Amino acid sequence: MSQFIYFAALSIGSIVTAIIFSSLQERVFLIEGFSFGGWMTFLTYLSFFICGSFENLITGNLIRRKPLQHYFYVSMFSMGGSYLTNWALNYLTYSTRLVFKSCKVLPVMALRSLVVGEKYSARHYGAGFLLVSGISLFALGDADTAPSFHGIGLLLIGIALVLDALTSNLEERLFFRGDHPARHSEVVACLGAFSAIEALIITAMTGELPNAVAHAKLHPWSVAALLGCGVAGYLTVALVLLLIRHFGSTNAEIVKGMRKVCQILVSFLVFPKPLTWKYLLGGICVVVALYDLQRSSPPRGKKVEAGGERGNRGGGEIEEGLGERYGKDGIGSAKINIVV
Repeated sequence: MSQFIYFAALSIGSIVTAIIFSSLQERVFLIEGFSFGGWMTFLTYLSFFICGSFENLITGNLIRRKPLQHYFYVSMFSMGGSYLTNWALNYLTYSTRLVFKSCKVLPVMALRSLVVGEKYSARHYGAGFLLVSGISLFALGDADTAPSFHGIGLLLIGIALVLDALTSNLEERLFFRGDHPARHSEVVACLGAFSAIEALIITAMTGELPNAVAHAKLHPWSVAALLGCGVAGYLTVALVLLLIRHFGSTNAEIVKGMRKVCQILVSFLVFPKPLTWKYLLGGICVVVALYDLQRSSPPRGKKVEAGGERGNRGGGEIEEGLGERYGKDGIGSAKINIVV
């Protein structure tokens, strides 16, 4: 197989599976009476646990490299970000959710500036301002057209973005640094297990669980759809990891950028909603800002055999921060932060 065909297959595959991921989630939220973000979080993480465990089993990677307490600690941030994101869908459209979750670079920049004192250029700040403007316009579009819109949705997804950024930094520090980084299937399985249990407990404590189960009995296909959503997300991550391994993080970032645009377009086409100038202008601002941030980020270099290829942290929908480390163990030791 030629390199071009291989690259095209990986790129198209990652885009298609990502679209399946987001489309299944959005379709479930459009079911009459469905407002169970905690239930969605539980089922999605359960499917991640199953997929990660299955990969560990078939590859023979049954020896855990990192302590369980580290996975438990990180899972609270990971699950919290996912839970709040899905909760916010009661007040925001799925398209707005996609736009917000594409912009995790903002809290990442803020955290690095405040915690480690990292300095950014005027170009970075300009792109950040454009990104905020685009998000604001998209949110205003929701306020004009979505009957369920409420400001609490913006608050929830804003907190979720911060938790996602913290998750990325913790994953990198605890799982992917040092001489023996964790395999991505180990991280997915362990985080998936803890996060699923935590989401189930919270769903039960809030009283959401009985209503969610009753709704699932009326619409059993919704459970299959959410589990399938998790499988699609896992496949997307695997395909992007292969892109990073064989074609570099820069090409992977380009594909991820195309994927974000395709996901938003499909959301508007498959699940029609009023398309206002605020959505259009906001979307353009976000795309331009993310592209500029990607272009203005300094290259991290390729040191695959010496310890991993360093990738940009522009942010994705499913594998935010993906490509931070791509070590000698191949796919197994790549950086992954599942954002659902």
